[in-house]
Amino acid sequence: MNFGPSRAYGLIAKAVCIVAFAILLAAPAYLNNLSTLFFILMWVALAVSFNLFAGLTGYVNFGHVVFYGVGAYTAALAMAFHQMSPYLAVPLAGLASAILAMGISVPTVRLRGAYFAIATLSINQAFFLVFDNWEAVGSAPGFTLPISYYQPLEQYYVMLCVAAATVAAFYLVSRSRLGVALRAIKQQEDTALSIGVNSTLYKVIALAVSGFFAGMAGGTAIWQITIIDPPSAFNINFTVNSIAMTMLGGVGTVIGPILGTVILYEVIDYLSINYPLFHLIVLGGVILLVVLGIPDGIIGFLKRQLPKIKAATQVSKAK
Repeated sequence: MNFGPSRAYGLIAKAVCIVAFAILLAAPAYLNNLSTLFFILMWVALAVSFNLFAGLTGYVNFGHVVFYGVGAYTAALAMAFHQMSPYLAVPLAGLASAILAMGISVPTVRLRGAYFAIATLSINQAFFLVFDNWEAVGSAPGFTLPISYYQPLEQYYVMLCVAAATVAAFYLVSRSRLGVALRAIKQQEDTALSIGVNSTLYKVIALAVSGFFAGMAGGTAIWQITIIDPPSAFNINFTVNSIAMTMLGGVGTVIGPILGTVILYEVIDYLSINYPLFHLIVLGGVILLVVLGIPDGIIGFLKRQLPKIKAATQVSKAK
């Protein structure tokens, strides 16, 4: 059977995701410390959820961390002050972030280009200031979850499910009517509008879905971390990291953000702890190199090489 490059890529992406999920499902049987895998999965969920909106619409959301932060606060408050089960608090966190996304998207998605980016960046700063001064949620010092909520194995499996669901959601959306509309908006929004595509509605839906999964990632992360405050919940580095991981792997692809996360996680983790300022310089350099060298990321580069490899193989067989 003869497969084209897109078909071959699709099959490889599915196979990689299934095998990776099976390995991660069995990981607790042969690993004592699941912390590293937990946070890699968190970054996968954040990068893929960022890609779900930015990768399909072409609109770069610099306020992506707001969904993580609001989700984290929602879950933390539900568990710490209302003794809610984490299995209810995490979906509630996603719902809160999705509702927030719909609320802030109505005015912002009407903006384009740099204006949209600046608006979302401003929203992130606004939320940081609100939570930093809001006594009902602990204001600047934040608060801590009861130690009884610390359950490493359960937390790992929930984060695995959140990451897997985020990847599955991106796959389904990208191949749905919604995905076609979003790609049309990315290619030429004015043309899409002229043929009847309701760009505002589709962008609101995409941002809400993106916010839902980022919120669940935040809710699950804070269940593990147990300590929450505004500087950690609304840290702009979360957005910058998500952008770098997505761009390195391949914007708008299924496994691109996953690959970018696996490659960059250890580097980001080391630099953010030991050299916090240098960390941003390195990420800026990564983004610059990707834009100049492989603008479609590693996955895009590999997809472009598949026909060449296939042609070379056929030539060698003919000889």
